[in-house]
Amino acid sequence: MTEPLLSVRALRCRFAERTVLDGIQFDLAAGQRLSIAGRSGRGKSTLLRLIAGLQDAAAGEIQIAGQIAMQAGKQLLAPWDRHLQLVFQDLGLWPTRTVQQHLRDALRAQGVRGARAKQRATEVLQALDLSALAARRPGRLSGGEARRVALARALACQPKLLLLDEPFASLDAESRDDGFRFLESVLELSQAAVILVTHDPEEAARLGGMHMQLDAEGHLV
Repeated sequence: MTEPLLSVRALRCRFAERTVLDGIQFDLAAGQRLSIAGRSGRGKSTLLRLIAGLQDAAAGEIQIAGQIAMQAGKQLLAPWDRHLQLVFQDLGLWPTRTVQQHLRDALRAQGVRGARAKQRATEVLQALDLSALAARRPGRLSGGEARRVALARALACQPKLLLLDEPFASLDAESRDDGFRFLESVLELSQAAVILVTHDPEEAARLGGMHMQLDAEGHLV
């Protein structure tokens, strides 16, 4: 039997006296898609941050590509060693950096530097038809363009797992539609497994693959 790319077991997370995630358990295979829907405040973003290694939990274990990343709720594997990319809801674009510099900065964090980083960034922008934006800074991008850049930056790092935190939440219907078509292009190029969290059930269904929901008690159903 093939080992899953991601394995989450008995994950529990609390903030003060409130349990936001309780007994979270699932496996995700290489290249598989998972959408998780739920209302605001139900722990969707927290789940992604736990998988990415950005915070500890009260309990639980996470394995990524055969390595124990979290055990007994404590992070054991550094975020940059997890072969994943997290696209935050606020995108995290720096106002003083150009689009190409954003890609090169992400590659530098993965240990790819110099001419190799420049070539990889150029190749990704060309493959995704974003070359015309290469010299622009975030202030000169539309909302849809900024989200494409964030996805392109993640793709440049060739992740095995892509975590998406409501990437199209603030866009109108037409821009969301364009964004999903762009996401399909990204996934076609990368073959990464993907977890999309969203408050919109229709958006979750559009991704395809497995669908789950976070309920009010912090359970994944």
